[in-house]
Amino acid sequence: MTDFRYPSLRAVVLSSAGQDLRRCSHCSFCSGSFDSNGDTDITLEMLLQMVIMNDDEVLTSRTVWSDHVFESARHACANGLDMQAVLQALRDEARRRGLVAI
Repeated sequence: MTDFRYPSLRAVVLSSAGQDLRRCSHCSFCSGSFDSNGDTDITLEMLLQMVIMNDDEVLTSRTVWSDHVFESARHACANGLDMQAVLQALRDEARRRGLVAI
């Protein structure tokens, strides 16, 4: 459920990480660019869609908090989005909202 007390997640990613998710062409390259090692509950493509749709549940997904995904994600986008920066911005926002322990 979206909490309207906070800025949109797309705006958070743009301001915190400098990544404009409108660059995503939904090519699925990010979802198949590395072995998830079983650490994910959603693909990176689904994660981007959830951010664009401002779905706050993305902030507590296993994918956002997976160190394996985080380390593998920097060059996961064929369009040059820095997925590692996106994940870090989402982690920081989850902490700011008090959804996880610091």
